[in-house]
Amino acid sequence: KEAKHPRLQVCASISTVQMEYLFKKKPEAMLKAIEETISACCAKTADVEFAAEDATRSDRAFLYRAVRAAIAAGAKTVTLCDATGSILPDELGMFLDEIYANVPELKNVTLGLSCLNELAMADACAIESIRHGVREIKAAAYPIDSASLPNIARLLAAKGDALGAQCSIRVTQLSRIIDQITWMCQAGKG
Repeated sequence: KEAKHPRLQVCASISTVQMEYLFKKKPEAMLKAIEETISACCAKTADVEFAAEDATRSDRAFLYRAVRAAIAAGAKTVTLCDATGSILPDELGMFLDEIYANVPELKNVTLGLSCLNELAMADACAIESIRHGVREIKAAAYPIDSASLPNIARLLAAKGDALGAQCSIRVTQLSRIIDQITWMCQAGKG
């Protein structure tokens, strides 16, 4: 309530496997839950994010319907998640192009990406996604199986103009903070 930029995030599994086994829902029930939850969140704040969990393994037609439903219900940001970390940068680029072609409503919201790092490709996928219109990247300061905040910040500082993107993070200050976080995270291991 007191946050400077309040945002509520609504996460929903989009792949059939996760919908049925984690949420015990069929596709139509999941769509209804997405719509109702986002609408309820919009009553609390204007900035609501919809995170499509396991989007890269989902049925594309259902993914398009879910994203459309989330936007219609009021989501201002849509984040697509690669829950397995198994997508390659070129595959991700094609995936994003397909989504834009099938969900024109995406031009009215901010598109985000969350990628696991199972194949050590999360940073490369994050940069490729920026080339395809993604404007928010989920990254971690101490990356454990996710995109690396310091790597993404350095890449954007060096290549942001070529990518048509920018990042307001001060890379030198971030580097010092990351060193402290790394020290704290590893201090208990010795």
